[in-house]
Amino acid sequence: MAGREEAVIDASVAIKWLSDEEGTDAALRLRDVHIEGTTTLSVPNLLLYELANAFRYKPDFDEEKVSSVIVDILDLEIDLISPSRELIDKTVEDAYLYRITIYESCYLALGELMGIIVYTSDKKFYEKAKLSSILRLI
Repeated sequence: MAGREEAVIDASVAIKWLSDEEGTDAALRLRDVHIEGTTTLSVPNLLLYELANAFRYKPDFDEEKVSSVIVDILDLEIDLISPSRELIDKTVEDAYLYRITIYESCYLALGELMGIIVYTSDKKFYEKAKLSSILRLI
């Protein structure tokens, strides 16, 4: 499909789909353009575990609700990217370059390898890696 946009989002963006805070509107717009089919969102499959862990510690979430939310995310048919040698190598390289965690770095590395924008709402991550030409803060 010509002209279709692509982007990587990190867990901080996806979490905003279920919360009302700064950046929620922008996060929801990214989700909506993916649902509409004008943008394809891609993520390392780590995202599912990060989201499940974040929701597990929310007081209003029980086991059933955490599982339900993760199934809802799966139903969005976001492109889940499995680790590869190239992705792992780039992730480790970026983690050292920007002094960020491996978890943060895997999103940035995926975007770099795919040649697409990476969206985050994690201000600390953004500040450390903002010299990357593809990282955007929402």
